[in-house]
Amino acid sequence: FTEFIPYVFQVLSLMLELQNRPIPGQYMALFPFLLSPQLWERPGSIPPLTRLIQAYVEKNPDGVKDSVNSILGIFQKLIASRSNDHFGFYLLNTMVEHLDKVVLQTFLKSVFSLLFQRMQSSKTTKFMKNFIVFMSLFAGKIGAQVLIETIDSVQQGLFGMVVEKIFIAELQKIAGETERKITAVGVTKILTEGPAMLNASYIHLWAGLLNALVHMFEEGVDTSTPQDEHFIEIEDTPGYTTAFNQLVFATKRPLDPFAGSVANLKVNLAESLKKASVRYPGKLQPLIQSGVKGQAINKLQEYLLSANIASLS
Repeated sequence: FTEFIPYVFQVLSLMLELQNRPIPGQYMALFPFLLSPQLWERPGSIPPLTRLIQAYVEKNPDGVKDSVNSILGIFQKLIASRSNDHFGFYLLNTMVEHLDKVVLQTFLKSVFSLLFQRMQSSKTTKFMKNFIVFMSLFAGKIGAQVLIETIDSVQQGLFGMVVEKIFIAELQKIAGETERKITAVGVTKILTEGPAMLNASYIHLWAGLLNALVHMFEEGVDTSTPQDEHFIEIEDTPGYTTAFNQLVFATKRPLDPFAGSVANLKVNLAESLKKASVRYPGKLQPLIQSGVKGQAINKLQEYLLSANIASLS
């Protein structure tokens, strides 16, 4: 019987995703059971269980808010694994997208502390890409300044390292249409709606981040992988465990969290820069002239023209 459990979770996920709010009480009665640590011990159960928890958070955010601590306990376990860390990010992204930020506020510093600890102990390309997408979604949904302040609450000045060593260094590696859109929206928010990026602490990184975003728009994805990441980590899983097999009819389509608000990423950047230049008159243009190099400055001018913006203040 146990080998069929992952399929049951997939079918439940599909049924729940098709439900209208409010979801039936029978589903919520099952929810505490799904958070049981024993269920998450089987590798084959992790993908469908993750999707099922995501569906609960999306469909009934108020109903799961008292279980945030338990969900984050699962996240902590997943994020520690090189082979399952992306499922931890899936949970985290869904919580950021659908839960009230007041509910999340208590846990944010701890979440970022765990992520930086994992990055220090086992940094992989997959982890870094997921980390960028998560921070970008956070900036887009909760706010760029909240992102900066939360990261700096872990260690003062840490956001500068994040911009220089993570965003600028790794942005070109983001692949996938939805992931690239989330990243572009988030980085645009950081550049234009995070006051800390334009004060003495981080202003020296502003043009470099803008350069990286323009390069992401205009150049192909960097698919290079360090030599030591070419082997998939097989973790110790004693005893018989069922491998995960995706049911064809239950395939989940990627959802665009900014579908209703951002249509054209380059125009969005241009319009956001214009708004920021009005808020900070005389500040952006010198940064662009001195820090944006080569073809990037020409491309940026094209974005402004396509948004019918003659110049920045």
